[in-house]
Amino acid sequence: MDKNQDKGNQLRRFAKFTTIGIQMMAIIVGGYYLGIYLDEQSGNQEPFYQKWVGMGAVFLGIGSVLWQVIKESNKS
Repeated sequence: MDKNQDKGNQLRRFAKFTTIGIQMMAIIVGGYYLGIYLDEQSGNQEPFYQKWVGMGAVFLGIGSVLWQVIKESNKS
């Protein structure tokens, strides 16, 4: 019975860290498309918002993943 419980705990940990990666990807892709949208709305000829909002989304995604990993590692 103890082996099955260990496998269940490992599966839960794996699922937690898998969702963290998916969240990071969603933040980055969302920021990229937000930048494209803002460029279209402002009528910029050069993709100004696409670059800066996209980079902001990358850093926000990385920061959120690091925050969640640190929070989860402190629980264990």
